[in-house]
Amino acid sequence: MTEFDADVLVLGGGPAGCWAALAAAAAGARVLVVDKARCGSSGPTARGGVTLWNIPSGAAREEAVRQNFAHGGGLGEPDWMYRVLEETHRRVGQLVHGGFRFQGEHAERPARVYLDGAKYLGRLRRSMVIAGVRILDHHPALQLITDKDGVVSGAAGVALHGESPTWIVRARAVVLATGGCAFLSGGAGTDVDTGDGLLMGAEAGAELSGMEFSNAYSLAPVADSRPLGGRPVSAVFASDQVMHFATLYDESRSVLWGQGCGSRAQAFAAIADGRRVYAALDELPEGVRAELLRLGPSPTGQVPMGAVLEGTVRGTGGLRLVGPDCATTVPGLYGAGDVTTREPITGAVSGFGGQNGAWSISSGVWAGAGAAGFAASRRKLGKARPVPGVGLGDKSRLDPRAVVGLVQEHTLPLRRSYWRSDGSLRDSIGELDGLWPGAELALGGKGPDRLWARQAAALLAVARWTKYSALARTETRGMHRRTDHPGAGSDWRVRLLSGGLESVWVRPQPVVAEAAPA
Repeated sequence: MTEFDADVLVLGGGPAGCWAALAAAAAGARVLVVDKARCGSSGPTARGGVTLWNIPSGAAREEAVRQNFAHGGGLGEPDWMYRVLEETHRRVGQLVHGGFRFQGEHAERPARVYLDGAKYLGRLRRSMVIAGVRILDHHPALQLITDKDGVVSGAAGVALHGESPTWIVRARAVVLATGGCAFLSGGAGTDVDTGDGLLMGAEAGAELSGMEFSNAYSLAPVADSRPLGGRPVSAVFASDQVMHFATLYDESRSVLWGQGCGSRAQAFAAIADGRRVYAALDELPEGVRAELLRLGPSPTGQVPMGAVLEGTVRGTGGLRLVGPDCATTVPGLYGAGDVTTREPITGAVSGFGGQNGAWSISSGVWAGAGAAGFAASRRKLGKARPVPGVGLGDKSRLDPRAVVGLVQEHTLPLRRSYWRSDGSLRDSIGELDGLWPGAELALGGKGPDRLWARQAAALLAVARWTKYSALARTETRGMHRRTDHPGAGSDWRVRLLSGGLESVWVRPQPVVAEAAPA
């Protein structure tokens, strides 16, 4: 086993993890970043464009907060929204000052909203190297380490390359930036987003929030070419831009969504009913259009579309935060990016409008600074032990693929995750709960096999939290849609906290934020 020591350990090398590492290093901490794949070239951001919620102060920002609060079903918090907008605008200015160029930016129109994800991550990695941050690629974390008082004191995992198969890092504070959970749906770059950080945090005692709002779908072009087998090509490029630019039709040429006007639910309903949905090719962004034409010409000028689940990656649920420094409910553990709940800035809806990109920046900065402060206040590290968890045994008596298959059966279809009812949710809960005891006893392995087992356990745990939370919210709000409760309830302006492993629990917490300015 290889051992390391750091002041701040960051788990995950996406945008949130990179910003956290830079902020912690700027505060004088010795920082170590471990990534499941290669920091700077993996994850959804590396596979497409990024939209940022970047609005200068003034009337436009005030209006954006007002609209965002209303769109989120009243579950957001304007104070958090203003903080995110201010931090994002400041950091975008920092990027531009360092020479970074945004897509579509001109001297007369500095539109610093869209950026190339791969170039963005490349810049952040170079900045970390310059700042003295140590980066360990292909070192997925499997479990947290805590001291006798339950304070997080590092993490342990496996090395996918090299002579030593395992590693352990002793650290005075840890930032979880492992991303969300997309249930291995095939979304662009989401193969690394299997809910690992959510499971690690919950095992250490962290709470979750907003897990019922974890059913975000994107619309991905479906290629007609044989090599792609008629499947969504979301693995080729990020395609949610379609919803921002293109008009969507069904097979009768009825408009479902036109230039941002209409209901996303109409398109999903048509797909679920077996109808075909198309986007107008000439309205798509140039890069998306060129990629589709490369895959195969479209003589009709229309592109068939399919629904791809992106779960909590584009959804809202995640680890609950208890302070402006992005601390979780576990001492020494901080959260950043998609692994955390985004309810304070998005409410009950997804962050498709750039809120998620802005949240990665701002939460990363706050979590990194918070972790560095906590590490500096800690005199010394005492004895610590790994937190026990599911899928960490030496032997495997259960194929992880069987677990993943059952989870996907109850999460990927629109009829299971987008539209819900008491009956369908209880059916899923029964199946998933029935599998949990076997997963606890039989999932395991050595080296990479332990990683696959751990990922299967995380997918199962996340699916259970989402189903229990969805069952508890007996209304339709934001992206949460109950066919047996089609309207929003006047008494449901609450957050649903959740957690637990053997026995999942859910409890309401009133939203205390004031309404956004009129």
